[in-house]
Amino acid sequence: MLALRSLLVVSALDAPGLTAAARSAADAVVIDLARPAMVGKREEARALATKHAKAIAKTGRPVFARIADTRSHAMEDDLDALVGVWLGAVVLTGVEVPQDVRDADVQIRKREMRLGLTPGGIRLIPEIDSAEGLAALPRILEAVDRHAAVALSAEGLRLDLRLGERASALYDHAMADVAIHADTARLPWLLALEAHRPEWASLPARAHDLGAAGIAIHDETAVRGMNALFIPDPTEVVIARTMLAEWERVRAAGEWTGVVAGEVIEAPTTDRLVDRRTVRRARALVTLADAVEARERVK
Repeated sequence: MLALRSLLVVSALDAPGLTAAARSAADAVVIDLARPAMVGKREEARALATKHAKAIAKTGRPVFARIADTRSHAMEDDLDALVGVWLGAVVLTGVEVPQDVRDADVQIRKREMRLGLTPGGIRLIPEIDSAEGLAALPRILEAVDRHAAVALSAEGLRLDLRLGERASALYDHAMADVAIHADTARLPWLLALEAHRPEWASLPARAHDLGAAGIAIHDETAVRGMNALFIPDPTEVVIARTMLAEWERVRAAGEWTGVVAGEVIEAPTTDRLVDRRTVRRARALVTLADAVEARERVK
């Protein structure tokens, strides 16, 4: 599992920003090849992206690429420029139907095979930015097994649905929808904030309350705040580890359920039932906490 508390998104044309990103505190750096500004400058953008992706990866920071959608006729060339041992995930923009992620999966796999990379090692994050994509999300998530997470674009929704400043209820609805479908698919989800808009100031906290794993942002100064907001609750992590140990004991005894007592060291809480469903969630939380801990060791 990837640590996704904060994804720093940097334009592929922003050479100074890409240089600075090698020192980012973000859980991952996303090199953005999908902005409208890339039109007419794609070759320059791809050259810069490849150069800086390698340099950032050498610092131990995960590198993702945000690429053009499958209808742009630019996706394959974007992948040619960015796919390599340094690339951790592809953020695919404009996903509206299952075929979009199937096409991306095939193209990524071709390049993995060509370069001798582990098949499936480069993960896929579909970015939902329209009503069509939101409605098709369950089928999109079932289409391929390469998904690492789901991203919801606030700016994409704003433009697609022509939302005004008082559309907070619709953002909440969209986030709740993504949260339910992502959890059903056993995937984390994150909110992408492509711009600074006053009406979005509360969105990170609301995304957190709805179970998001993190935020994709364009401002390094906000990264540490997002890291602090989305760090797994230490009390819950202690409980989750205790539940996993209890599950091992229960299964060794040939049983199917157990209980973790409320008085867990450093984690006073109500009793927790230990069964297949709760253990699945506990294991996911521990895996996420371990990923965040590993990311924190990279300074």
